Amino acid sequence: MTVAGRAQVAHPAVDPPGSDGLWTFVFIDMVIFLLIFLTFMGERLRNVALYSASQLRLKEGFGLANALILLTSSWMVVLAVAAARTGAARRVSRALGMALALALAFVVNKIVEYTLEVRGDATPATNSFFSYYYFITFVHLMHVIAGMSFIAYFRSRSAAHAGTALYQVSLENVGLFWHFVDVLWIFIFPLLYLVGRP
Repeated sequence: MTVAGRAQVAHPAVDPPGSDGLWTFVFIDMVIFLLIFLTFMGERLRNVALYSASQLRLKEGFGLANALILLTSSWMVVLAVAAARTGAARRVSRALGMALALALAFVVNKIVEYTLEVRGDATPATNSFFSYYYFITFVHLMHVIAGMSFIAYFRSRSAAHAGTALYQVSLENVGLFWHFVDVLWIFIFPLLYLVGRP
């Protein structure tokens, strides 16, 4: 075997998980969020005192809890994808069930946070900081709810389809979307709750 042949065997080409369509969607969504983040930061630079004072009204414990919840949920989805590749339907169902429960915990935590903020007179009409805060976090929450519906659907089909190639690729797409939702929050949390906090 030639040197080139040995190199090819040692380093086979590996396709990234998920389909091209899902990667395209994630890229476009990522660009949209990036533009929103840049606009927010531009407004913050023009209104530093207002944004800093408004940020202090947020409870960073909620944001941190949701970051940990989503990170753990993403880990459960990784375990589900790995189990699907071996056809272990029961482990797929269990891991997706945990991911779904954690996602529900995120939603409940966010609703509680919204409720406390509104009761404290921090609404989208309060100032531009809170307009951005509610817009960014609500759009992200809609992504979480969409991801939950995908997770629930594939959990319901795991017993019959976990060992099939189509199910595995589709579940990888769900995992890719869910990791994107997780990464978004990793950016949203410091941007809204931490950056500039004294």
